[in-house]
Order: sequence, then structure tokens, then C-alpha cells
Amino acid sequence: MIKLVFFVAALVIIYIAYTGIDVSEEYNAASKVRDVALDEVVDPVTKKILKQVSESELDKIVDSSIKEYQTGDAKQ
Repeated sequence: MIKLVFFVAALVIIYIAYTGIDVSEEYNAASKVRDVALDEVVDPVTKKILKQVSESELDKIVDSSIKEYQTGDAKQ
């Protein structure tokens, strides 16, 4: 499947290079879509996840779990 993607991408690049088509407008449109997707979707979700992770006190949970299993108090 990846070989097919690379093959199609190579064909597109070769076609553009051979014909000399100006693709700057398409590139700018794709860049705008990418910027909107990152700014309005990925960044807020990532920020929310990182905030929740930082507030979860995971290190204390892991330490207490390790101590519990080391002392033999773990339920089986």
C-alpha cells in the first residue's frame, strides 16, 4: 500500500515537473486547511489532554501501586 502511495506521489511530481503547471494556489489552499486543522482541532485537544495529564498526579498513583504490590497487599 505504501509503495502505491509513493508511486502515485512520484507520478504527480513527474507530471507537474514535465508540464510546468503552477501549483502555488493549490499549495496555499492546502496550507490553509492544514493550519486551520492544527489551530482549531489538534492544538485545543492536545492542550486539554496535557492539562488533564498534568493534574492527574500519575506519579503518586504509580508509587502507591508499586508499594501496594511490593508489600503483598494486592488482591488476586
